[in-house]
Amino acid sequence: MSLEFFDQSWDKELLLMLGINLGLMILLVWFVLLWLMLREFRKAIHPKETNAESLAASPTTVAMCEESVNHALHYSNENRDTLNALIQIQQALEKQVAEIRATSQNPSEHDLASIEALNQKLSKSQQLIRKLRGDLDKSVRGLRKAKAKLLEQNDTVDGLRKQKEDIEKQFEQLEREYIMISESGGFQDVEQGFQKEKDQLLATIENYKQQLANQASTSTSSAASDELKQKLLAMQKQLMHVNKEKAFIEQKYLELTQKMENGEQ
Repeated sequence: MSLEFFDQSWDKELLLMLGINLGLMILLVWFVLLWLMLREFRKAIHPKETNAESLAASPTTVAMCEESVNHALHYSNENRDTLNALIQIQQALEKQVAEIRATSQNPSEHDLASIEALNQKLSKSQQLIRKLRGDLDKSVRGLRKAKAKLLEQNDTVDGLRKQKEDIEKQFEQLEREYIMISESGGFQDVEQGFQKEKDQLLATIENYKQQLANQASTSTSSAASDELKQKLLAMQKQLMHVNKEKAFIEQKYLELTQKMENGEQ
C-alpha cells in the first residue's frame, strides 16, 4: 500500500498510525493461526506415536494406524503450505514497515516506539517460523519412519497369515488322506505292516542276543562283541521308533473314526 495515493485526503501521521494498527492486527491474526496450527498438529502426531508403540498384530489395527499416519503426513504438507503463506505475510509486513519509516517525516516518539515494537514482534515471529519449520521437518521424518515400520509390520502379518494358511492346508490334506485310508480299509494293512516289521525286529534282536551269549561262552574277541552290542542297540531304537509310529497312527485313526461318527449323527 503506497502512502502517495492517500496524500490528498489523509494526514501522513494518521496514515502512519493506520498502517501500524493494521500491521498489528494482521500479526495478531497470524499468531492465532499459528497457535491453532500447532494445537491441531499435536493432536495429529500424538495418536500416531501411541499407536506405533502399542501396535498389535491385527491387520485391522495395522490398517487403521497406517491410515492415521497418512492423514498426519497430509496434514503436515498442509502446515508446510501454511508456513510458506505466513512467511509471505511477514515479508509484506516488513516491507510495509520499511515504507512507512522511509516516507514518514518527523514521526513522533510514540510512532517510533510502535514501529520498533512491530519490528521486534516481526523478528520474534521469524524465529518462531524457523523453529516451526524445523519441528515440522523433524515430525515428517518421524512420520515417514513410522509409516515404514507399519508397512514392515503389515508384511510380517501377511507372512504369518500365509504360513498359518499353508499349515492348515497341510493338515487338511493329511486328514483327507487318513479318511481315504480308513474308508478303504488301509489302516488294517498299515497295522499288519507295522506288526510284521515289529516281529522281524524282535527276531533280529533275539538273534543278536543269542550271538552275544554264544560269544561270551566261547570267549570271542571284544571287537566282535562290541559290534554286536551296537547292532543290538540300533535294533532296539528302531523298534521303539516303530512302536511310536504305530501308536500315532492308531490314535489318529481313532480320532478320525470318532469325528466321522459324530458327523453322521
